[in-house]
Amino acid sequence: MPAATDGQPLGPTQASAVALRTAAIPAALVGVAAVALGWWFKGPNGALGAALGAIVAIAFFAIGQYVLGRILDGNPDFALSAGLLLYLTQVLVLFGLIILLRDATWLDGRVFGMAVLAVTLAWIVGSIIASQRVKILYVDPSLSKDPVVDTPPAGEPS
Repeated sequence: MPAATDGQPLGPTQASAVALRTAAIPAALVGVAAVALGWWFKGPNGALGAALGAIVAIAFFAIGQYVLGRILDGNPDFALSAGLLLYLTQVLVLFGLIILLRDATWLDGRVFGMAVLAVTLAWIVGSIIASQRVKILYVDPSLSKDPVVDTPPAGEPS
């Protein structure tokens, strides 16, 4: 990872890519484990429920991370609003998906829910690890126009 090795701050797009990769790897591993456990305990319907749950959770978080990174690249002032809107959209889509699949006989609903929960927790842990490793600039020094900041102290050459 670039930020972990050389310690240089990253821009929003680069930081988003590192965060996406750092969170997706443990989430995918937990998803694979959920599919294996679903097959072991509930058979093919359990494996299908776990696979669908893992795919849904990873897709939701990956798309959200990508979109948020693109928004931060264009206008970082909308970070909180965009994050909240993305979260609300994800919750509503997941709620609709749960309602749509509640009577499905071709997958195990409990295994689906547990897989979504397990993959979500793994994604959150990966995101926390990424946020600790990545240095993100929240002030761009090249855009500084403050004369007090740009003026050297008295007695120093300019």
